[in-house]
Amino acid sequence: MELKGLPKNLRICRDKTGLSQRELAKLLKIAPSTLAMYETGRRAPDYATLERMANFFGVSVDYLLDRDERKLDLLHVLEDANTEITAGDKSLSREQRLAVLRALDGAPAVPGPEIPVLGRIKAGIPLLSEQNITGYLEVPSDLAGYVDFALKVVGDSMIGAGISEGDIVLCKEDKNPYPGQIVIVLLNNYETTLKFFVKENGQPYLRAANPNYQDIALRPGDQIQGRVVRVWKDAPTLNAYREYIYLSEETKLEWNDVIEKAIANGVKPSALREIINMQLEFAKRLAGK
Repeated sequence: MELKGLPKNLRICRDKTGLSQRELAKLLKIAPSTLAMYETGRRAPDYATLERMANFFGVSVDYLLDRDERKLDLLHVLEDANTEITAGDKSLSREQRLAVLRALDGAPAVPGPEIPVLGRIKAGIPLLSEQNITGYLEVPSDLAGYVDFALKVVGDSMIGAGISEGDIVLCKEDKNPYPGQIVIVLLNNYETTLKFFVKENGQPYLRAANPNYQDIALRPGDQIQGRVVRVWKDAPTLNAYREYIYLSEETKLEWNDVIEKAIANGVKPSALREIINMQLEFAKRLAGK
């Protein structure tokens, strides 16, 4: 759909009513974030929504869209259900008329679904309740039914997996993920974290993709809320790459030092592995596991 005049005319109409975006969105039965995208030209409404807005403001659809006068006659004919239009020897159905209208205006045939964007997940309330929702996000139609909510990434614990601060992760509700999947977990009924889900000797852990973060053993009461299906991100910056290289090189240097000492003292890899396993077992005993 052409957006040449819609954002401007929509703001003009709303200003005349004295309504805020949130108030108007509630009356039109759409999400405030969706109305904001209409007013900034980042998204086009479907025809049903456009007609509802025009009727609400008491203006024509043509006014809202600033339609090209050269198209108006044809568009009016297409919109007039009492005027028969044929292709070959068959009359166009309502759906076919709408398809032609969309083609003329460049509108998408099917708008993408919306999912809620969550802030810090609060304990004791349903995951997708209003208290957790900070906005809504339109997702590709191919993900319809496969994602339930989105989260904005905070921190650098998953940078080694290509997930940086500010990225958006699209998630599916799932309390029983498979090991190796990236999950969203509510820890201690307070902290929301994003990590790999791993199991070792029957014990579930959360593992970061950053060597500066230690594994977190899941305890009774910790709640797995879902798993990551897709990551949405802007083009990464050079600084993100530098940070990854720094973390990678720092880890390599530490291991290089260990390997050099082992070789210098004639310690074989199998022996070093056994020493590490013994230390881990000793640490678990000290922790009472």
